Amino acid sequence: MRTKPFFRVAFIALMLLLAVTTPAQAPINSAPAGPPKNRALGWFFAVFGAVILLLTLACMLALTDGHLWGEDGELAIICGSPTLILGGVFLWLGSRRLKR
Repeated sequence: MRTKPFFRVAFIALMLLLAVTTPAQAPINSAPAGPPKNRALGWFFAVFGAVILLLTLACMLALTDGHLWGEDGELAIICGSPTLILGGVFLWLGSRRLKR
């Protein structure tokens, strides 16, 4: 006895649907998850950001003769703020990368 073509097509469609929607078993990873293999970029960002921040603050203090809120202080803050932001961003990127 032959099966009807409609049932054969429906059966094939159902099998394809089950094959697509059934999640595959994840491979078993025997190695324990540890820190990333290369952390050098994180250290580079952290050290570079800290150096930029320290040099910028030292330059601002030298420009104002140690009185950051004195007469030349606003010029030092206006001119040094982009570099302070850049150093802070590098320091933040480095610390985030080292946390992973």
